[in-house]
Amino acid sequence: MELLELFSLVVSLSASGVFSPGPLFFITVENALKSGGRSGWIVALGHMSFEFPLVLGLAYGIWSFLANELVRFAIGLSGAIAIIIFGVLQAYSSYRGLTKGNNLSANYRGFAIKGSSWFLRSFLVGLTFTGLNPYFLIWWFTIGLSLITYALELASILGVFIMYSFHIWMDYVFLGAVSHLTAAGGKVLKTRHLHMISLALSMMLIGIGGWILAQTITSL
Repeated sequence: MELLELFSLVVSLSASGVFSPGPLFFITVENALKSGGRSGWIVALGHMSFEFPLVLGLAYGIWSFLANELVRFAIGLSGAIAIIIFGVLQAYSSYRGLTKGNNLSANYRGFAIKGSSWFLRSFLVGLTFTGLNPYFLIWWFTIGLSLITYALELASILGVFIMYSFHIWMDYVFLGAVSHLTAAGGKVLKTRHLHMISLALSMMLIGIGGWILAQTITSL
């Protein structure tokens, strides 16, 4: 019965983070237009590669310094600026493709590591945009920390592993579904339309970055 209670608690609280339209959601859509429907699963893998060590660190008290107001301000400031810069670069790349009529994948410059595959690019998207989002860290240090504490009381560190398994499947299902739906839609749209969508997503990233920056500055 306790496991069922834990599962219900994790799913209900995790929904506030998993299904929120943050930077990772928009970049997953952006990436799926170039990397295909399967890319969402790899984005989730990159996300998990950052998130799981963070969860273990919180469970052992390693990341307790995140409670410091100045540390959280620095995280928010650097994350917001990085998101804005990436959004601007993406918007410029999409605008060039729109005006020149280039193929979307050929015009793509985000995470365009020479010789890299869609797998590596998608993994880096998940890893980087998880780490860049300050509200992801704040979520785990507030709502997430309550889940970790409950899991520790239930079954020590094993409880944390169980709790995380109840959480992470939602990311895989959500990001996987988003990428598959995006890729399916992309197959029936013309190149010009895809560039317009990419440009709109880039503007949304800039807007989110600006909102995070404003919230960070006013929090002092």
